[in-house]
Amino acid sequence: MGTVIQNVINGTTTFEPVIEPSSYSIQKSDLYSDATGRSAETGVLLAYLIRKNIYTIKLEYFGNDEEITSIENMIDNSFLEVTFLDGGRYKTKTMYPSDREKTTEIIRHGKGFYHLSFSLIEY
Repeated sequence: MGTVIQNVINGTTTFEPVIEPSSYSIQKSDLYSDATGRSAETGVLLAYLIRKNIYTIKLEYFGNDEEITSIENMIDNSFLEVTFLDGGRYKTKTMYPSDREKTTEIIRHGKGFYHLSFSLIEY
């Protein structure tokens, strides 16, 4: 799948992911002013666009203790340089992580296997 997350601190890439995501989806959103709404007289939308194509990447990982901890450490910062594939081209954006959800799937002989999901949202 290629590089999905790179953590860059002071120009140095750190915490390379141990595992690839089991899935990821990309969403593009537009940001409109609070003044956006429909006219009370005509019902026509009065749209005040501030910014187009803000990326959100939804990621899911499945892995053991070490692999999931590596991903959690990598997204522990509030600024992340993220390189991802979108429409056959790689893009790099500055993003921040959403809330993280980790579910224990299996525990065997003191070792855990987990499902980790979160989103990366463009600044």
